[in-house]
Amino acid sequence: MLTRSKKLFLYNRYQFLSAVPRIFNKTSLHTYQKSLPPANLPDSPSFYPGRTSILRMEDFYHSTLSTDLMILSYKDPESEQKFIEKRQKEHLPIKKSVLTRDINPFAINRPPPKPRGNKKRLPVPPKQSPKTIPKLLKIDVHCMIKEAIHSKQHLLSGIMALQCITSERPTVVYSKTGVAQWKLRKDMPIGCKVSISGPPMYTFLDKLVEIVLPRMKEWHGIPITSGDQNGNIAMGFPASALSLFPDIEGNYDMFPLMTGFDVIFNTTAYTDYEGRMLLSGFQIPFTPRKKMGRKGRINRN
Repeated sequence: MLTRSKKLFLYNRYQFLSAVPRIFNKTSLHTYQKSLPPANLPDSPSFYPGRTSILRMEDFYHSTLSTDLMILSYKDPESEQKFIEKRQKEHLPIKKSVLTRDINPFAINRPPPKPRGNKKRLPVPPKQSPKTIPKLLKIDVHCMIKEAIHSKQHLLSGIMALQCITSERPTVVYSKTGVAQWKLRKDMPIGCKVSISGPPMYTFLDKLVEIVLPRMKEWHGIPITSGDQNGNIAMGFPASALSLFPDIEGNYDMFPLMTGFDVIFNTTAYTDYEGRMLLSGFQIPFTPRKKMGRKGRINRN
């Protein structure tokens, strides 16, 4: 004899089995199956061969330049510890009220002014190891087009030029403030920039070093004092250097406006000396500080 609990169990089981075909249909059961990744076969339309060879500049860095930089940037333990302690030192701001409160009687009952003389704290380097060898992280290329204040169409020439020489799509730069003398308003498009890393970065560096720099006239190199105290080096080029790239030289008539551009090398170095060593290893020249002679001539010796 079936009890009440057994009858309730059988009734619920019958309701569930009758609803299974409606819940788990053919399309829903297909979603529960494990989806296999598509095979990367040569006969498939989504085949991607990948990198077949390493770039020349990248191969040169890993095979030759990295070992030379490890030797040249070596510091003995004592000098390394002094350098780390110097970076760990905090530069406290100098309060103007402390200097003038005893002298100026009007500063006694007034609120203290804002502190001044504050310095940014530079990053503290880790201990020396093969992972701390300086290397290139990315290259930033940007240009400012003053003609875009009157006509935004002039931006297209700079955007196409940067896309040709870097193989990456640039982004538009907008003004942060307005200047009445220049007829510049806030949030107006005035330039473009692009950041490249990986294989496109080494391709751009190869074209810059092997083709553009040797063909530039009256260019003596980057000043030896360049750097932001953290291993990043910046350099500027005139409008004539943009036409020396092979990507633009063959299609020069397609660009109605040539503009100057700036190149910023972002490295993992912690000092400007290590950053200059890295770029000089890539055959980028540096010149000493210019000295004026007696008759006003520049002495480069």
